Amino acid sequence: GTSTQLTGITFSGSNLYSSCQAVGTNVWCAPHSADKVLKINTNSGTCTQLTGTTFTGTFLYTGCVAVGTNVWCAPHSADKVLKIDTSSGTSTQLTGITFSGSNLYSSCQAVGTNVWCAPYSADKVLKID
Repeated sequence: GTSTQLTGITFSGSNLYSSCQAVGTNVWCAPHSADKVLKINTNSGTCTQLTGTTFTGTFLYTGCVAVGTNVWCAPHSADKVLKIDTSSGTSTQLTGITFSGSNLYSSCQAVGTNVWCAPYSADKVLKID
């Protein structure tokens, strides 16, 4: 086996991305402390950051799961659930619940079309549908 670092984007900082999911031939990474969602094209070996939503803060998302062509990300310290639409290459934060606090959720799994997120320090299980 060999290992290769991709060219294109040079990152700076720490704790940038912590959770990724593959959909098709691309890998989608939720921002942990980065300001954009990361897309890794495994065919071309390139990576790009999505335009659109810009994130601020640290430890935003730590768990994500793919359901169909969407990647759903549970808030760790972010105030909204994140949806990455891999068909359009866009990311949006869901309306509805506004979370507060830190270390809320860290792991999630899909069952059918629902996403279930285990609390890390939140006081309830999170269901995304």
